[in-house]
Amino acid sequence: MSLRFARAALAMPRSGIREIMEMSSKIPNCIHLEVGQPDLPPPAAAIAVAQQKVPNHTQYISSFGLPALRESVARYFQRRTGVPTTSENIIITQGGVLSCMTSFMATLDPGDEVLVSDPGWPDYYMGIQLAHAVPVFYSLPLARAFLPDIRELERLVTPRTKMLIVNSPCNPTGQVLPTKVLGELMDFARAHNLFVLSDEIYSEIVFEGATAPSALQHDASERVIVVSGMSKNYSMTGFRVGFTRASPEYIQLAGKLQEPVVSCGVGFAQAAAAAALDGPQDDVAAARERYRVRRDIAMEQLRAHGLHSYTPAGAFYVLVDISAAKMNARDFAIRLLREHHVAVAPGNTFGRNATHLIRVSFSTSDEHVREGMRRLCEFVTALSKGK
Repeated sequence: MSLRFARAALAMPRSGIREIMEMSSKIPNCIHLEVGQPDLPPPAAAIAVAQQKVPNHTQYISSFGLPALRESVARYFQRRTGVPTTSENIIITQGGVLSCMTSFMATLDPGDEVLVSDPGWPDYYMGIQLAHAVPVFYSLPLARAFLPDIRELERLVTPRTKMLIVNSPCNPTGQVLPTKVLGELMDFARAHNLFVLSDEIYSEIVFEGATAPSALQHDASERVIVVSGMSKNYSMTGFRVGFTRASPEYIQLAGKLQEPVVSCGVGFAQAAAAAALDGPQDDVAAARERYRVRRDIAMEQLRAHGLHSYTPAGAFYVLVDISAAKMNARDFAIRLLREHHVAVAPGNTFGRNATHLIRVSFSTSDEHVREGMRRLCEFVTALSKGK
C-alpha cells in the first residue's frame, strides 16, 4: 500500500514566478525582470545594527517579535495612517508572506470563501487552498484601469464568504487604489461582515504623493488585518521581517499560531528593521525616485514599440499585453528566456485574466530595464509578424 501526500498540498499550483526564476539561474548573463527583488541596498543604519547585534541576538525571541520592533512598527503605522496604534496591535512575522498565511489560519475554516483579485499575487490563493478554504476571484481588467467593480463583488459574495483581500499598490498591476474606491471596498466588507486582508507591502513606493492610502483610514475595527514589512520599501528581502497591524485579539491568536510554524523570528534582523523604521527615511525617498526613473524607462520602450497600455502608479511592476505574439504567457516567457536571455513572470500565474499578459519588474538597474524591455518588445513584434 503506497503512502499518500496531502491533497491540499498536491492540488496547490506552483508559482510561475519561481519557475522562471529557477530556469533563469542556469542562463549566463540573463536580464532578470521576473522577480520583485530590489537591487538597491538596505538602509546603512539597518546593516550597522545587524552587524552589531549578531553576537548578542542569536537566541530565541518572543513569538510576537522584539518589543522594540513592535513599538517601532506601531509608530510607523500611526505616522503613516494617523490611526492610533500601539504595540498590542502589532505582531512581527518571518516576512510578509507569513503574515498572510497566519491570517488565513486565524480566520478561515474549511469551505470558507475568500474574495481575491484576478490578476493577483499567486501566494494568496496558494495559501487559501492550504487552509482548505475556497478562493473566489473578482476581476481587475485593464479596461477598468485594473480597479474592482463593487457590483461584481456583490454578485460573488455568498453566506460562505469570510474575507476580502485587497492589495494596493498592487502586485502585479502596479496600480494604487484611489481613496474613494478603497472606501467603497471597506463599506462592502462592513455590509457583509467580512474580514479584510489589506496587503500594503509596497505602501511607500508610489509615484503620486508620499504613501498609498491605507484600509486603516477607512476602518480601524477588528475586521481589518494590514500586512506590510521591510522587503520592498526598505530593500530588506533577505532579512525576512514582515509585520501585521490588527486588533489585539487577533494579535494574541496570531502569536499562538506562529509557535508551531516558525517558533519565532531572528533577533538581529528585527533589531535592524527597527533601526530602519526609526532612522532617517532618505533611502526610502531615494528608492522611490529611482523606481520612478525605471518605470519611465520601461514606458518609453513600450511606447516606442506600440505596446504601451497604461502607466503604473506604484510598486515596481507593469503588465505588458503580448496578445500580438499569438501565444500564452508561459510559453512566451520561456521562449523569451531561452532565446533572448530575458526573464519575465508569465501572466498565467496571476490568474485567468492575465494569460495574455506578462509581468515586468523594474526593480533592477536602469540599463537592464532598458535593454530587457527592448528585447521583450522586439520579440513581441517579431512574433506578431510570424518570424
